[in-house]
Amino acid sequence: MSPSHAPVGTAAPRGHKTRHLADDLRQAIAELRWPAGKLPTEQQLARDQGVSVNTVRRAVDLLVQEGLVYRRQGSGTYISASPAVGTGYAVGVVMPSLTYYYPRVIAGIERELSGHGCRMLLRCTEWDTELERRAVEELTRSGSDGLIVVPTLDEDGPGSWFGEAEESAVPMVLVERGTELPATSVEFVCSHHAAGARAAVEHLLRLGHTRIGYAERISPHTAPQVRSGLTVGLERAGLDPAPVVATSLRRWTGQDADRFLDQLLRQRGTAALCFADREASLLVSAARRRGLRVPEDLSVIGYDNEVADLCEVPLTAVAPAKADIGRRAAELIRARIAHPDAPRRQETLVPELVVRDSTGPVPRHR
Repeated sequence: MSPSHAPVGTAAPRGHKTRHLADDLRQAIAELRWPAGKLPTEQQLARDQGVSVNTVRRAVDLLVQEGLVYRRQGSGTYISASPAVGTGYAVGVVMPSLTYYYPRVIAGIERELSGHGCRMLLRCTEWDTELERRAVEELTRSGSDGLIVVPTLDEDGPGSWFGEAEESAVPMVLVERGTELPATSVEFVCSHHAAGARAAVEHLLRLGHTRIGYAERISPHTAPQVRSGLTVGLERAGLDPAPVVATSLRRWTGQDADRFLDQLLRQRGTAALCFADREASLLVSAARRRGLRVPEDLSVIGYDNEVADLCEVPLTAVAPAKADIGRRAAELIRARIAHPDAPRRQETLVPELVVRDSTGPVPRHR
């Protein structure tokens, strides 16, 4: 937002500044300028806008009267989850991150909702289960017609709020979660990561690779499914279902990639599937430092297809249908709100394998 100024040499009417600032704030809210759902402090807004704190306070008062925001004593000013003007619904969307993977999911949700006159209220939890619980409670309490949530999972499943949300009158659709939950009746849309990993393995097998390694970043959500698909792909080809080398770490470094490559070469491995793209990029760099060519000496496949095309050797990668996942989740929540007694749906979408330069035929000398 840019500061509002009266023409030089004239004094803007008191009400004009207030109304102009209120318009700017409405636009910022519509553009999801504050995805956490909380406005900056009045002092911060005053500095940013070049107006007095009293002008900010009066502008916010207008938004409070309209029901667009509400004040919480001692905490701040929050964006309400009131329905949009017209017949559309207000849908609360709770995401763990606004970077890597989820922006495309959010874009799919937003396009589907806005195309049907619905309003998206976005909250970001930064993988914090307490923020997640508070976001769900706030969106439910302030009048959301439905929720789309990516819950943070640990070894015991989602946070304690999830059980209460399952029984809530507010319908909920999970995104990229659901298959891990035992016998849940909650609707979900997620990627079939095992099928994506199997497609990657079958691509390598068609190229003649039978000695395949697996490099993994630990994740309770996706990694077990990727590993399962890898195992099934090898087993269906009549091979040992265990990869020739498998390493799982929480955070990979260049040195970790070097060690993995050492193990892979000792086992005469010719290819590797890596979850995710970053790990694959580190492995490509380690190979090239060693004087190995990708894919002539070593084939590498990444997972997620977020930054695969930016690798020094563009990566063949498994690409979950992120925007479609978001779109289908928005379709499900709209249908559930409109038809609360309809049969529940739980959907999985199979990722696509995008073939680039990092995979090739098995080396003849190997």
